Amino acid sequence: MKKMLKLLTPILLLAVSFCGCNYESQELKSRLIVQAVGIDALENGGVRVTLQTLNTEMAGNPNSGANLGDIINFVTVEGETVSEAISAAAKSVGKLPLLSQNRLIVFGRETAQKGIYSDLDYFVRNADNRATVLVAVSDTTAEELVSAKMGESVLTANSIEDILKAMQFNTNIINQELYKLINKLECDCSNAFLPVLKVEQENGGEKADIQFVDVAVFDKDQMLFEMENDAVTALMMLHNQVEHGYLSVQNQEFSAETVVKIRHCSVKVKPQSINGVVHFTVRVKMEVDIAEIKTEEPFSINEAYLNETQRLCHEYVIRLLEQETENCFVNHQADPYCLGRRFKCILPKEFKEIPDWKANLPSVKIEVLPKIEINRVGNGAENI
Repeated sequence: MKKMLKLLTPILLLAVSFCGCNYESQELKSRLIVQAVGIDALENGGVRVTLQTLNTEMAGNPNSGANLGDIINFVTVEGETVSEAISAAAKSVGKLPLLSQNRLIVFGRETAQKGIYSDLDYFVRNADNRATVLVAVSDTTAEELVSAKMGESVLTANSIEDILKAMQFNTNIINQELYKLINKLECDCSNAFLPVLKVEQENGGEKADIQFVDVAVFDKDQMLFEMENDAVTALMMLHNQVEHGYLSVQNQEFSAETVVKIRHCSVKVKPQSINGVVHFTVRVKMEVDIAEIKTEEPFSINEAYLNETQRLCHEYVIRLLEQETENCFVNHQADPYCLGRRFKCILPKEFKEIPDWKANLPSVKIEVLPKIEINRVGNGAENI
């Protein structure tokens, strides 16, 4: 028994020591905690990857007095693939990258025009990466956006993430998560889309700010065209993602522009095949608020003004959805609204009878049936 213990003792000590080394290598201070990843295609092949990372030594020191922007670093590396470039980052920094905290993936404009599918492979296969990470396109290069500085410190991925999440308050901003992007790229009857961001230089270039530009629509995995303003609103509405926001109508009868605040918006789409023609009925149920007294030319809202505003809001929604979908279907043969996917799920037999869904888009008919309820609030515009 004593001999057996003597033999097992060194083995146990070795096992414990190996476990200790492994534990140390997994500590956060020993990892490169990635906050954002920027990808730019190189002219001669390969990619340039820019990693925005957390300075764990400064972040872990409660007495450092640093704010979040001060504890962010970035490193730029190159490789034949994204995987190879990130491996090169690990060698140059001496820390293994950790993607479980990654908030953002950014593609440069030229990269998006060439194709992004092969670069996404790394994030799909990497078990550490979150499927809900936000994806965007830079108006210039991904490196410029990921390493943009607010004064002396790097503009954090948190700040960029907040801009994209402002879609819950703004009908002209939309975001896209990784798993949703992949689903759209792999669907033959829909078009993927991504928000486009740009770096806006301020104070003579001493500091920068990030702004939402528009939405890039893809044909397969290559950027096809861009949507902006009202087109983005239509995109959000047909994806039933309008939570809050504002819309304005020009009330000619009362010589005034009326702004209403969206409190609730629900959109239901019903596909049909009528005599071989694909038809979508879009029912929009919206609840909006309007101030009791206008501020430019104060007067109480009367019934005539309320009815006219409601009529104009109905016309606005109909025109918005019909014109924007027609533009996509006829001019680009693109379906970023994923209407084809709904048609395929609900009427699979009729869908199979269409040899090429995207080629059939110009003949698709859209009927919009809005129902808008207007509530009165407060005594002024500040209440909406």
